[in-house]
Amino acid sequence: MERARNLLTHVISFFQQHHLGTAHAVLGVSGGVDSMVLLHLCQRALAETPRALGGFSVVHVHHGLREAADGDARFVERYCRDRGIPCEIARVRVEDVRGEGVEAAARRARYEALAERARATGGVILVAHHAQDELETFIMRLLRGAGPGGLGAMRPEAEMNGVRVLRPLLAVEKGEIERYAAAHGVPHVDDETNEDPRFFRNRVRQVVIPALRAVEPRAEEKVMQALELLWAEDAYMREMALEAARRLAARGDDGRIAFSAHRLAELHVSLQRRVIHILLNCFSAREWTWAHVEAVHRLAFSGSSSGEVHLAADVRCVRSYDTLYIGHPPSAVPAQEAVVAWDLLAAPEARVGHGEARWRFRRLRVAHPASARMPSPWWLLLPADVSRAEIVTGVPTSERVRLFGGHGTKKLQDVFTDAKLPREWRARWPMLRVGKDIVWIPGILRSGAHLWRGGPAIVIRARPPAGCPRGLGGR
Repeated sequence: MERARNLLTHVISFFQQHHLGTAHAVLGVSGGVDSMVLLHLCQRALAETPRALGGFSVVHVHHGLREAADGDARFVERYCRDRGIPCEIARVRVEDVRGEGVEAAARRARYEALAERARATGGVILVAHHAQDELETFIMRLLRGAGPGGLGAMRPEAEMNGVRVLRPLLAVEKGEIERYAAAHGVPHVDDETNEDPRFFRNRVRQVVIPALRAVEPRAEEKVMQALELLWAEDAYMREMALEAARRLAARGDDGRIAFSAHRLAELHVSLQRRVIHILLNCFSAREWTWAHVEAVHRLAFSGSSSGEVHLAADVRCVRSYDTLYIGHPPSAVPAQEAVVAWDLLAAPEARVGHGEARWRFRRLRVAHPASARMPSPWWLLLPADVSRAEIVTGVPTSERVRLFGGHGTKKLQDVFTDAKLPREWRARWPMLRVGKDIVWIPGILRSGAHLWRGGPAIVIRARPPAGCPRGLGGR
């Protein structure tokens, strides 16, 4: 690992490598030694190599969690005012609404505040994480059961809240930063909570890191070497997983994402878990652990036709036959019958639903078809003398439908079960009704009512919305 003995040269090289010559940097400054040294280095870099960095301003995020927080804000504000550096004190409200802990909630609020300022200037975010922070983060994520992506810990450059986040000191040891501060008289404040053992990171810093260094004094360097390999392999695997997720999953009209268990099984096991992780990230930015991903993975390969796992942040995974749904649970709305009248002779098309949940029915008039056989159960053949129909949803599942071939009737509940239609789709699944007879359940069943027996005919095609189950078991 680079020792970065000349920190100014190291930081200037980092700026040039990441093409920040015209960029405005929003520098997150807590007042601690790390961020104050980075601020001092930015001042020197701008003075000595103006083309390395387009400019910078300081944002101190005031979380309001400590008695000394006001004093820290005043310290940073006074330092910047005395040197003509633009500075803003951003007060945030830390609320642990996701059950992630105060540390994680404060971190999320901090980055949201920094990202808001960076977007306003079209710039980037600079933060002062160093090699020991990286080692601590790696160990914390390892102990929490993170996968390969999470074990990558922090990276020199990342994207957060739509903004580039850069860490110029990530390859620099903590001792080097402290020696720089002493040599250049960089003032700073101390955060007393850094010694509080109630916080997970502090326990890792106080207990685990000293034990590691007793075994391997160059622990930071060794972990950084491993992470560089992990970053490269993770980037390749992430691209493959993203492509697989695009092929596999679709977002439904209720906001949830659906995917097929058997299609997931076609992927290599390493891609299976990565795809699940990507889908979870669509609903929460929290750090999903191996336990969360594995719970979904087990449900997908359980062999059961139904099941549900409750994850964090009110995200659930529900299985219905071969389909799994990830997302927030839909609100329970009692099913009510809805009817769309359709004049088949006057209107070539009828639509049911709204927005992305809209079904489209298209009518084609055929003079004398050669056969009653349709390309798929999403097509319907009707006698030409049927001029009016209704498209209905929310029909009680106790209602019976006449079976094709004249072999009695069957309850809609049994029709849906035999077709393996997920329960959450049943109240919204449209049917075509002529008079009092259900003639057609698109994709599932053609009833024995109003059959074509020769002569002119009408052909109707149904186009379901995205995310709709397609491979149903009905005929």
